[in-house]
Amino acid sequence: MSEQTRRFTHLPGDRAPGPDYSGPGVEAELTGRMPESRPAERPGRPEPRVIPRRGEHGGSYDDLYTARASSALGKVTSDDGMLDLRVKAPGELGGPGGGTNPEQLLAAAYAACFHNSLTLVGSRQGVPTEDATVETAVTLRKRGSADDYTIAADLTVRLPGVAPEAARRLVEQAHGQCPDSRAFLQGAEVHVHLA
Repeated sequence: MSEQTRRFTHLPGDRAPGPDYSGPGVEAELTGRMPESRPAERPGRPEPRVIPRRGEHGGSYDDLYTARASSALGKVTSDDGMLDLRVKAPGELGGPGGGTNPEQLLAAAYAACFHNSLTLVGSRQGVPTEDATVETAVTLRKRGSADDYTIAADLTVRLPGVAPEAARRLVEQAHGQCPDSRAFLQGAEVHVHLA
C-alpha cells in the first residue's frame, strides 16, 4: 500500500496544535476571523449551547455551527434550502435506485470534512493542498439475520507533489483533527428526541 493511499483505523497521537474544529469554518480559521455566534433564527429552535464535554486540552466544546436537515416523504432537505434531494434505496439493497441514499450522503460529508481538515493542517505547516483529493467509501454492513447494522468508512487521500513522508504525517494529523473521523473513532454525542 503506498504512503499516499492508505486505510486509517487509528487515532494518531501526533496532533497539530490549535482548535479541533475544521469543518465549514476552515476559511474563517485560516483568516483569523471566526464567525460570531448568533441566536437561533427560527422560532422554537433551541439557543446554541455549550456541550459539557471536555476537549483534549481541557475545557468544554463551544458550539460554532449547527446544520439542520430533515427526512420526509422520500427526500432530505436542509432548513436553509441548500440541500433538497430525493432519497431512494440503491438496487444493491433491493430498492429502485435513481436517487441518493444515506450512505452516499455520509460519504460526501465525510470526504468534505476530511478535506477541510487536510487544508487546515496543511496551511499550518506550509504544505500545499490545492490539488488534494479525498475519496470516501461508506459501506452498510449487517451481522446475522437480526437487524444488526453498522457502517464502515474507507478514505483514500491523494496529495500530488507532496513528499510521501510529509503526506503521511499530514494525513494522520488531519485524521486526528477531522470531526467526522473523531465521531467514528471516539463515538459521537447523540441525543434522540420524540416530538
